[in-house]
Amino acid sequence: MTTPLLPTQFLATARWLLPACAAASILGVVVAPASLAQERQGCFMITQAGRLIDLAEICPSAEPFIPPVQAASTPNLGTGDIQVTLRWTTPDDLDLAVRDPAGDIVAYYNRAVSSGGQLDVDANAGCSEQNTSPIENIFWPSGGAPQGQFSIEVNLFTRCSGGGAGSIPFNLTLLVQGTTRTIQGTVSDQQPVASFPFSLPTQAAQR
Repeated sequence: MTTPLLPTQFLATARWLLPACAAASILGVVVAPASLAQERQGCFMITQAGRLIDLAEICPSAEPFIPPVQAASTPNLGTGDIQVTLRWTTPDDLDLAVRDPAGDIVAYYNRAVSSGGQLDVDANAGCSEQNTSPIENIFWPSGGAPQGQFSIEVNLFTRCSGGGAGSIPFNLTLLVQGTTRTIQGTVSDQQPVASFPFSLPTQAAQR
């Protein structure tokens, strides 16, 4: 009669008291060299003759790990007398710029101007990130915007991987002293720049 490596009573007890990973670890250490035990994951043992015995039927199944869903973060957008927000839905790098009445331009290369305009949110810059819900934002704080003619410019700076080759639609939200205006447009390789004028105070024709 062959004597078992582990008594039957011990195996029956292990079935109820040890989780699958603990049973595999203990059995591997007790009855097998570490190198053999490390080559296989699960609930098993290896005899002195090198034969692997699967013990999956007597080990409880581990619950699968489900990672938590991370909510997409929305950047805080500056606002004030003037706020210009650009949104699009591709991973491409579009750039937002606003020219003030003095001719100074707020853009990624000049994030603040003397009249108070600021670019506080830039997206997909140089394809270093490829957000498919990108937002860019330029604003003048309350009480700090100059009066006169402004010009908004949306520029297709570069296409990023996976962005496709067609026209890229975008939405502009323009807030001027409490009055909101929505502008829709597109940019493409053939027409990479789109421009839109507005003024402060707001003219009735632009509302």
